[in-house]
Amino acid sequence: CGWSILWTLAVAGIQERLITCEQQTNVNGNPVTVCNDPNYGYFFLLFISFFFTHQVLQNCVHTCVAGVVGSWWFKPESNGCCSCAVFSSFLRTMTTSFGSVCFGSLLVAIIQALRQLAEQARQNEEVGQMLACCIDCILSCIQAVVEYFNKWAFVYVGVYGYGYCEA
Repeated sequence: CGWSILWTLAVAGIQERLITCEQQTNVNGNPVTVCNDPNYGYFFLLFISFFFTHQVLQNCVHTCVAGVVGSWWFKPESNGCCSCAVFSSFLRTMTTSFGSVCFGSLLVAIIQALRQLAEQARQNEEVGQMLACCIDCILSCIQAVVEYFNKWAFVYVGVYGYGYCEA
């Protein structure tokens, strides 16, 4: 929650600084507000940071839970309810498996950021509506496949300690 608030304030500040609007008159003499186009490179990096952070948090929890369940499944007699399985799984997730979590999270974050840019371009009518919808549909399908793979890859990372590509 705190990260989302900080990120929103950063976006508002960058948007205020990058997008300038001015009053002009059209050919009929009516006043219109004209704003310059936003720099999508800055917004892409901001979206990456937002989605990446949320994906890392979500996937750390997923990997940690998979490690705990795996510990309880394979050694139920030594890993009871009050055992150190939770701490050891958390420690393994935040140390040796953290690179795998970050890599898988980055893949999804890039796709989510590209989808958000396509949505912004569609709303600003900078590309055709049909093209933007097709791009969003393709990216949505890719995102679904990557998220499905990530779900099972992080189970293998949490239970067996495999690397992301190995899983």
